[in-house]
Amino acid sequence: MAAVRLLAEPGDAGKRLDQVVHERLPRFSRSRIQQWIRDGRILVNGARERPSRLLRAGEPIDVTPAEPPPLHASPERIPLTVLYEDADLVAIDKPAGMVVHAGAGIHSGTLVNALLDRFGALSGVGGELRPGIVHRLDRYTSGVLLVPKTTRPTRTWRSSSPAGKWRKPTWRWCMAG
Repeated sequence: MAAVRLLAEPGDAGKRLDQVVHERLPRFSRSRIQQWIRDGRILVNGARERPSRLLRAGEPIDVTPAEPPPLHASPERIPLTVLYEDADLVAIDKPAGMVVHAGAGIHSGTLVNALLDRFGALSGVGGELRPGIVHRLDRYTSGVLLVPKTTRPTRTWRSSSPAGKWRKPTWRWCMAG
């Protein structure tokens, strides 16, 4: 990513440095911008500042964005409750509070990390970051998650559903039935 020079405008006077940079570069989260400020990647008048620093009109702000660290899933010893398992499929009781896969700000402690520790490898469906994940539950939702260990269940699921899309009533029926 290329460095950017911003200039504090009269309307920016009295605003926080992190707020102004986020307003001008909204594709980056405010927490990420705050980290760049702490790392010295954002300078005001050529000097390091705090995220809370109040700006004056006309001050130059130099921003050197950093690439986010690459996300990857690695095994972690996290207890899992396995409800069912065969050679192709595993059904997991996902507790509320557990994130299914890594994402913004979450790099470890996920269900995928636990699954990789327990089973070594999963279906390639979902890619390297979400191996075997074909559906998910929100972080604070508990429930049963079906995870293919091989590609066979995924092919079966896709071929048994029109356009490869499952509807929630179908999933409820599958889990209750």
